[in-house]
Amino acid sequence: MGIVMKKNENSEITQEELMYLSRQFANMFAFPVRLYHNKDKIYFYSPVNITVDPVDLCINQIIEKNDEVSYYVYDSFWYYGIVNHKSYKFIAGPVSEVKVSDNDLKKLGFLLNINKNDIFLFVSEMRSLSGIHLDTLIQSIILYNFSVNRSFYDVSDIRINDSEQNNISSNLKEDEISMNAYAKFYSNYARSYSIEKDMIKKVINGDVESLIDGAKKIPSVSSGNLASHLIRHQKNFFIKLETIIARAGIEAGLDIDEVFSLEEMYIQKCESIEDIDRIKNLQYHMVIDYADRVNKLNQHNENSSAIVNEVSKYIKNHISEPIKTSDIADYLKKSRGRITTEFKKQTGINLSDFINIKKIQEAEELLCQTSKSLVFISNYLGFSSQSHFCKIFKEIKGITPREYREKNHSNITKI
Repeated sequence: MGIVMKKNENSEITQEELMYLSRQFANMFAFPVRLYHNKDKIYFYSPVNITVDPVDLCINQIIEKNDEVSYYVYDSFWYYGIVNHKSYKFIAGPVSEVKVSDNDLKKLGFLLNINKNDIFLFVSEMRSLSGIHLDTLIQSIILYNFSVNRSFYDVSDIRINDSEQNNISSNLKEDEISMNAYAKFYSNYARSYSIEKDMIKKVINGDVESLIDGAKKIPSVSSGNLASHLIRHQKNFFIKLETIIARAGIEAGLDIDEVFSLEEMYIQKCESIEDIDRIKNLQYHMVIDYADRVNKLNQHNENSSAIVNEVSKYIKNHISEPIKTSDIADYLKKSRGRITTEFKKQTGINLSDFINIKKIQEAEELLCQTSKSLVFISNYLGFSSQSHFCKIFKEIKGITPREYREKNHSNITKI
């Protein structure tokens, strides 16, 4: 919890001084910074060239964060540090503690509406940003905050986002939490083992539909006037469940690096939420997400051979490019005829059709999770035209992309 030091009234920091401090901060830690005044950007500085500021994708959410010191996680990978000083807001980042794939960087560029011809430059620029751990980012903005607000914080104050954590024993005495609430919580918690086993089995099998049908069986504390240490218990349950489901995903064949990145992302997201219902919502989303990934992995017997796994990896890493069967043959150092024959024998599906299926799976996510136009999605996925994209989408899904979005967009879990 921050401890504010009294300052001389004549020692008010000026806007020019804030800009100077921000620039020195950026040079020291090697990532971009901005200064906003009353929600208007008045200063931007980056020690490396950035074609388009990535913060544009999440600035509205960041602007709403009013804690003196905090951080924001965007799209699993990117962290932003935030310091509020009176009517000014300092934003540092993005930084990532994992190596972000070229494909994810390209996707970020397309979401920023960067021209396709400039995407590779953008990817190169983002690669030059510092890769640091979240705790290091937090320590850096704690230092910035001390310089402008003269208040003391530890990493744990920011990391946990739970102002009551150091006072649990006193909170237990508060009238707003009763022993009945505890009894109900721990009763649900104790009964969860059989449900967890059932979920693990369904995740390993990629049984998304059954998980959706049984989502309400996942134990959770009911919402209401709950003390923050009960929120902590719910977070602990989420983290335990996430760890179990992640291991089930690995057992089912998901890439270990992918699972570890997902695990970190979901835990960070959970820690940033201070509402029981939203944690519960995230919990549902997390379990179904893992199962959906396993389901896609298992489609068309993708686990049947090393060659299918290599093909799938290539498509994933080049999803935003036009992909030809000859490209994959060159990558695997085999003839085009041999690779297409072996793939068809292993999966029962033509390699060219498999490429389209993978691209349409990516399109499904973009249609549901973003409001990007069909032209944008078509260009991002490397289709020759929007009409070609719509034709392939309908062949595979049985409906047009627009119909798919109208049918599924309203069902997206809000997190």
